[in-house]
Amino acid sequence: MYLKEYMENLKTESINIQREGMTEEYQVKEKDHGDMVVYDILRKDHYLMTLSKEGDILFMNFDAADDEREIFKLSFLNQFIDIIKNLS
Repeated sequence: MYLKEYMENLKTESINIQREGMTEEYQVKEKDHGDMVVYDILRKDHYLMTLSKEGDILFMNFDAADDEREIFKLSFLNQFIDIIKNLS
């Protein structure tokens, strides 16, 4: 079995998420680490979290600004998970 020694960027897409009556734009970067495809979520080029294609939360940036950490709430996470499941 061959394991990649590096991560490969597959694609980047902009998505819109509804938050408190407003639409906000986020970037989803799909990355292949060889054994797993993951999705980095960014807003205005600030890294926020990484999700698996199954919707599991792998990493969260707790150092993000307070308004950016709002997306860690379940109602917002579900929007990201639904979108990611449709991307794969």
